[in-house]
Amino acid sequence: MLDIPTLAAQLRHPHGDAAMAVAESMNRSNGALNRAAIALLAVQANEHILEVGPGNAAFAPLLLAAPGSRYLGVELSSEMVRAGNALLRGNGLSGRAQLQAGDAQALAVGNARFDAALAVNTLYFWPDLPGVLARLATALRPGGRLCLAFGDAAFMRSLPFTAHGFHLYERARVEHALHASGFPAWIHRTHAETGTSNDGRRVDKQFHLLLARRG
Repeated sequence: MLDIPTLAAQLRHPHGDAAMAVAESMNRSNGALNRAAIALLAVQANEHILEVGPGNAAFAPLLLAAPGSRYLGVELSSEMVRAGNALLRGNGLSGRAQLQAGDAQALAVGNARFDAALAVNTLYFWPDLPGVLARLATALRPGGRLCLAFGDAAFMRSLPFTAHGFHLYERARVEHALHASGFPAWIHRTHAETGTSNDGRRVDKQFHLLLARRG
């Protein structure tokens, strides 16, 4: 079991000997939330999807279920990039999907390239939230969709590891940043479940899902 500060650092950037175990823990802990976000994003045939912070791309095959869809994941951890590309190859998806190393704070994926974008439990690591959202708006085509999934701030404060380098955003602040960054319209959904957190405790989880459209 990792100590709390080490766990927090690994959740932000899986690395070293613990990387794969942390990735598997995140996939188990965040599975229902990822599936809810992917269902809300509702990828259509031939769409090009961007995911920020996909870890080892465990949920990318669900995003690629639509015929002709294509996928790019941008991930901070080089260990996750390698593992994710291996997973995509193993699923026969490497011809239309890949992971590449990158930082959301300096996102460089081209302009108006994507139809939809997804970020699940990653905005805690964006100290410049409006800046990242503006970059995502630039990456999306006009009318393109962005789905953000993140923990309610009050719930997140109950998790001890979030005191170490996590930026916790109230829903209203995220919505304000969306509006200021080129997303004039969105819908909101809640996601609640009881499950195991990344520190091994059983908790009642409360999440927000925002599906926004680029203006």
